[in-house]
Amino acid sequence: MSLKLYTDKSEVFECNVSLQGASIKESKLRAILKFDDKNLMVEGKINSNGKGEILFPKLKNISEDGDVGTMELEVIAEDAYFQPYEETFSVVTSKKATVEVLTKKPSKPKIVVEKIQKFRPENELVSLLKEKGMTKKLLMKNKKSLSKVIYNYYRESNIQEGFNIFLNKVIKRLD
Repeated sequence: MSLKLYTDKSEVFECNVSLQGASIKESKLRAILKFDDKNLMVEGKINSNGKGEILFPKLKNISEDGDVGTMELEVIAEDAYFQPYEETFSVVTSKKATVEVLTKKPSKPKIVVEKIQKFRPENELVSLLKEKGMTKKLLMKNKKSLSKVIYNYYRESNIQEGFNIFLNKVIKRLD
């Protein structure tokens, strides 16, 4: 199965990164999207627990529906460079995406891509709200001002389900 990237929405690629013989704290993660006639480098992040995340942008002005290529995952740890994972990708115009890693390519230091999760915009919003100290109680207390912020996020993320359904998912996950 290959990775699907979109012309009309961004896509999050998540993986778990583990290093042996190097500190994960100062390490960097990036992906190179290789097309026939161009390359696109996208920087990612690795948190202190080893969770890697790369947000691929909308490819509308970069690629067209039906284009294919290869995504190379790169890790730079201290003074070492690794390319532990490679996967083909296709560009589509759609709202559904599933990614499943079928193979693992260990290197020294050992880096393992364990799991890729589907991007859920309500999870991203809840994480941002929790980082700022937001609770369900505070959200309900300030719902007039916060509902505009949440609605703008909903609209700009091109979420297909109804706003009330999305809002209920956000409120439910704030517990």
